[in-house]
Amino acid sequence: MTSVRIGIVPAAGIGARLAPYRAPKELIQVGYRTVDGRPLPKAAVEHVLHAMSDGGVDRALVVLSPEKSEVFRYLGSGRHLGLDLSYVCQEEALGLPHALDLAYPFVAGGTVCMGLPDTICAPQDCFAQLLEFHEARRADLSLGVFPTDQPQALAPVVIEPGSQRVLAIVDKPEQPPVSNTWGIAAWSPAFTELLHEHVGDALRSRGGELLLSDAFVAAVTAGLRVHALTFDSGEYYDIGTPVGVQRARQWLEFPAGVLTGRRP
Repeated sequence: MTSVRIGIVPAAGIGARLAPYRAPKELIQVGYRTVDGRPLPKAAVEHVLHAMSDGGVDRALVVLSPEKSEVFRYLGSGRHLGLDLSYVCQEEALGLPHALDLAYPFVAGGTVCMGLPDTICAPQDCFAQLLEFHEARRADLSLGVFPTDQPQALAPVVIEPGSQRVLAIVDKPEQPPVSNTWGIAAWSPAFTELLHEHVGDALRSRGGELLLSDAFVAAVTAGLRVHALTFDSGEYYDIGTPVGVQRARQWLEFPAGVLTGRRP
C-alpha cells in the first residue's frame, strides 16, 4: 500500500550567490505558465511545486525564514498549483538538513518528496518517475540524478551499474568522478529518522553547517537502501547564480517559448 506522499521545499536560504540582488530568488521569473489560454510569468519555485503535484503529491511544506514573507504571500494556499501548502519557519540559518528536519513532526510515517526552489529539472514528470522507482525498489532513499556540465559546482553521484545502488556522493569535487548531480529526492521513514538523528548530533556538536549530501552518505554508510534513478536525457538548471538564471531562461524561453508547448 502506498504511504502518504508529502512534499518538502526548503526555501529559507539567503541567496548569497545572487548578491546584491535582494528579492527572494524563489520568485525570480523563469519561463511561463498558461492560464486561460494566456501566458503568465512563472516563478522559479513554481517549477518544483508543479512537478510534485504532477507526481501525485497533494500537500507540501515550504520552509521559510522570517524574511521570506513575500514567498508566502505569492504561493498562498497553493490552490493554483494543485497543492495544499503549509509553511514552517527556520528562524536560524543552520543549513539545508536542519531546514528539512523542521518538517519532522509533519512527515513521520510518510513518503517524502524533496526538491529545491532554485533548481529546474526536466522531464516534468520527474517526481512521478522517481516515486514509481522508489516504491518498486522498496528503497529508503532514492535520488533523481541529472546530467550536468558543471559537476564540480554540484554534487555528483557514483552509481553501481545494474543495481542502481548509490556508492558515493561527492559535494563540489575538484575532480568530479562523473558528470551528473542529484537534483531531487524521495525517501521513506527510515531516512526521515536517520536525518533527524544526524541533524540532532550536528547541532549538539556545533561542528559547522551540515550538508545534505553528508546525510545521504550517512544513509549509505548505515546500510540503508539508497538507489538512484538517472534521467539521461533530462535537464538540470541551478538558478541560484546570475549565469544559471540566464541559462534556464534560454532553455525555457528561446527559441521554443511557451506558446509552442514544448517546454515545461
